[in-house]
Amino acid sequence: MRRAIILGLLLAGVTLGLYWPVAHFGLVYYDDPLFLLDAPEIQNGTSLASIARAFSGVILANWHPVTTLSFEVDHQLFGTNPPAEHLVNLLFHTANAVLLFLLWRALTQSEWRSALVAALFAWHPLRVESVAWITERKDVLSGFFFLLALLAYTRYVQTLGINRSRSRRFYGLSLLAMALGLMSKPMLVSLPLVLLLLDFWPLQRGSPPAPAGPLPLARLLREKLPFFALAAAFSGLAFIVQKQAGAVVSLSQLAWHYRLANAITNYWRYLGKLVWPVNLAVDYPYVRIDDWGQTGLLAVALAGVTWFCLRQAPRRPWLAVGWFWYLLTSVPIIGLVQIGEAAMADRYTYLTLIGPVVALVWSIPATRMLRQTDTARPALAGPGRLLVALIAVLLVTLLGLTSVQIQYWRDTVSLFAHAIAVTPPNPGAEGGLAVGLEHAGQPDEALAHYRRAESLNPQDPDNFLKSGRLLLQQKRWAEAADDTFQALALRPGLFSAHENLGLILPQLGQAKAGLDHWQTALTLQPDSPDLLNNLAWSLATNPDPALRDGPRAVELAEKACRLDGYHKTIDLGTLAAAYAEAGRFDQAIATAQQACTNAARLGESALLARNQELLARYQQHQPWHDPPPPSAASPNRSP
Repeated sequence: MRRAIILGLLLAGVTLGLYWPVAHFGLVYYDDPLFLLDAPEIQNGTSLASIARAFSGVILANWHPVTTLSFEVDHQLFGTNPPAEHLVNLLFHTANAVLLFLLWRALTQSEWRSALVAALFAWHPLRVESVAWITERKDVLSGFFFLLALLAYTRYVQTLGINRSRSRRFYGLSLLAMALGLMSKPMLVSLPLVLLLLDFWPLQRGSPPAPAGPLPLARLLREKLPFFALAAAFSGLAFIVQKQAGAVVSLSQLAWHYRLANAITNYWRYLGKLVWPVNLAVDYPYVRIDDWGQTGLLAVALAGVTWFCLRQAPRRPWLAVGWFWYLLTSVPIIGLVQIGEAAMADRYTYLTLIGPVVALVWSIPATRMLRQTDTARPALAGPGRLLVALIAVLLVTLLGLTSVQIQYWRDTVSLFAHAIAVTPPNPGAEGGLAVGLEHAGQPDEALAHYRRAESLNPQDPDNFLKSGRLLLQQKRWAEAADDTFQALALRPGLFSAHENLGLILPQLGQAKAGLDHWQTALTLQPDSPDLLNNLAWSLATNPDPALRDGPRAVELAEKACRLDGYHKTIDLGTLAAAYAEAGRFDQAIATAQQACTNAARLGESALLARNQELLARYQQHQPWHDPPPPSAASPNRSP
């Protein structure tokens, strides 16, 4: 026990030290803002309303209420604080390293091998994306519950026939942990299959060494039925949510033979990165594979390894368990159901590659240090010393590679510049670099990379949308409209395109068309606080009296304030303007005063001055109307 405590503390200490630089990083402008800045259920911290929205809402085409709740708790404790979010990710990853050690120690009673598995898992460069990317909280959180589920299941098996009530509690805890893990990330749908693998080895429930004799497969399957039911329910839910959000690539866009070729190839790509973890990137472009000869050879190689592991199962069961762990847990992420445009992702390996690592570690020739029955101080012979030295060199090498990989995540520009350097022509990385340059205050360089991304993939509306937004910020209205209409032509019903056109078109003398686009956007996302606020402001303050509608503006502004918890100064200012346009000046004055108080409390000096100016008008029973925009050239595309 003393040695286990020391090994656990060593694992935790090195893991914390290795990844500690992430605690000083900011957010990455690649999904992170959606969690830290834009999601009202997170921004409002923990409340009954925000908890309800966590369970009813979808973020980034995923329903993961436990992950959302974890961000809500963070925001309640730390506010908008990227270093704190990074630190929470790191703490979960550190806990997972220790849990993995405890799991394999409980399964095998082999401390050194279990510690080596945990170290290879925790310190490998492939783990960096899951730890250093705030958005991937769902990886480390679902991994935490995955390992808890396996630990509870192990205790369930070990207490069977000894303490029935206790074994039932462990079974229930395992099922609960799986449910929480699935609500963190649906990746855990393969967990019941992992339980069956552990039944085979090391638990040996299907072979004579089991304490009460072997159990028939049918009984082991019946025992897992609640786990399979959870997996089936969450698989269906995840597919429906992602399909409704437009994240699932249809067969018309990507045929089955391309998916199958990519899946077969990715099985080997991921193993290659496990063994040779270089040229790792945040985005791997999807390249359609047409070399069927090579794909066929890779498929034959997969079948060959599978056959070899099955033949070795009676003598070396860890090979079959490790290999099938990898094959089965990879099914949700291997690309048969294609989500998004990436061919593969480092984060997908967070749980899948544990299996091959176990197979490799248990295949190492035994030394006195690795032998589980040895309790004395190791006294290694020459070959044993060499083996331990090689393992030490491997771990030090991984620590070095991981330290380098972590630094690429220090900001958006370095992350995507590295991806461009180590991958083929990569439109996703070009667009990511453009976003990073935009936020770094380099708009011209950003626009150049948006144009590069558009030329590499002219069918992707996202880069046209982002370049249009950048041009909007530069008040290059006609160019902004042209790019935004291009995005809308590529993806009709694109919410952000309609939202941006509502801002652009009035500057081109097309206020009515702009309002129409905002009304369309509202049908797509009726609970968007920013859109509600913008539309309410326009209906309350439009320079064209024919387009103003005070009562409708009040309705929209009140909803925006409710969604944001009456915490945002800009929402309160809009509500005051709406009340004034509707002739409800007492409420306009009270709300404008509340906006001023809020702005002063938050240090928003510009908003404070603006609301004080508007308050003076409302006190004179005068509503505010925006001045008409200057005349401008028409956009290149018709609205």
